[in-house]
Amino acid sequence: MASEFAASTQGLDGAWRVFTEPRILENAVVACSLTGVEGAQAARARAARWLAGAQVQRHDRFAEAADGWLVAVATTGAGAAFVDLDVSDGPRARRALYLHALACAAGCEGADARRLLDQVGQALAAEYGQRLKPWQRTMLLAFQAIARSVLGLPVPAAGIEALGRAQGPDGSFYGMPLVTGMLHLALNRVAPGHRATLRARENLLAGQHPDGTWRFMVSETWDTGLMVRALRGHHHFDQAALPDALAFLAQDQNGDGGWGCAAALDSDNDTTGNTLLVLAGTPWADQVRAAASGYARRHQTPEGLWTTWLSHDDTPAPDVVAHMVAGIDFAVLSGIDTAPARRWLADHGRSGYWPSDWYVPAAYGAAEISTTAHPHAPHPATVDTLLAQQRPDGGWPRIDGEPYSSPAATGLALTALTAHRRYLPKSAPAVDKAVRFLINTQTDDGTWRDRPLMYGPRPFLTATRPQIHALAARGLRDTLTADQHRGPRP
Repeated sequence: MASEFAASTQGLDGAWRVFTEPRILENAVVACSLTGVEGAQAARARAARWLAGAQVQRHDRFAEAADGWLVAVATTGAGAAFVDLDVSDGPRARRALYLHALACAAGCEGADARRLLDQVGQALAAEYGQRLKPWQRTMLLAFQAIARSVLGLPVPAAGIEALGRAQGPDGSFYGMPLVTGMLHLALNRVAPGHRATLRARENLLAGQHPDGTWRFMVSETWDTGLMVRALRGHHHFDQAALPDALAFLAQDQNGDGGWGCAAALDSDNDTTGNTLLVLAGTPWADQVRAAASGYARRHQTPEGLWTTWLSHDDTPAPDVVAHMVAGIDFAVLSGIDTAPARRWLADHGRSGYWPSDWYVPAAYGAAEISTTAHPHAPHPATVDTLLAQQRPDGGWPRIDGEPYSSPAATGLALTALTAHRRYLPKSAPAVDKAVRFLINTQTDDGTWRDRPLMYGPRPFLTATRPQIHALAARGLRDTLTADQHRGPRP
């Protein structure tokens, strides 16, 4: 059933393109950007109705506070007083700046446009943003335009044109309603009749879903890579879906030799490593190898690691480094020393817990990092840690301590346990219970439902059906493969 569902949802070009589940972040921002806009009030009202019943994310205090304020500002406008959240880490500080810009645009009590302008100036100071992620730099320019507008300062025409140059052919900015909504908000304040403003508005109105929502983004390259890694080896998937999926991934390689998680975004190291893992050993490997080798060499840090994005303010993430190391080694890329990165990874998981930056379940690190750090010597501490986290129903929690099990986290735990085959006799009862949990929670169409578990943007979580399906199904496939290697259970 899992393989049949995957094949039935694959696009004609071999990719999986499925929208994320709706959440407060995008919808509050877009609703604010449409406030008072002629011809957009019906769309805004539909979004407001959805927001009225939306649940805030509670996995993180910053995300919880931000969601609550976003609902308030989208429904009451300036009536939602702004309280600057006390944050110091990079991702949360960037999100706090986003909220501050929205508060300034809405005229909320507590917003300070002069301080916003200073904050943006500091953020753009590094080569005037040239080493920032493209969408991050574009957002900062939008914040700058909002602050200047609120302060009554002129916004140079060159600045407006710079925003327009970042716009995609479909009128969106980087394929994300979150970014497009903020850019529309800024442009509508400073250049309401500009072509870029009108195109952004058209994109937002055309992109609203029937339930009144906008969704984060479609990450077709990442989702396709996960689906192949999950189900490759199953005869039905291999016949019905695999050839076109591999062809899509090979042809989706960017000119710099890497891959982006989505067509609208530049290459990133996480997707590049994951895609190399998928294409290694296939007829497409030779086609992508030379350019990928150059990409990996150029973006390796002096310490032998890789950040996620090609940005001066990003730091190496264990899951990203693990994907790059595994992808480079399996794809046999030349001239790249991965030994320092393996040592760095091993230091991160000595206790058996493997922290990751992009998925919230602890089992993700165990599945994606532990076997790269210890490719030839299974890690007993990883097995012990996983077994201690299993819940009575046989599943694993999405977040440690949550009172319910997650199909995706359970699939990841199975993947990690079966990778450590030497310890399968010890973990066999846990594996049996986990398999029963996944079978019992599989829906009639062959997939699984789960809560949000991928960060995007951090610290907000998002839920994407192909990812949930792939992570759960991969655990079952890995367990079946392990069973075939060691014979049937007694």
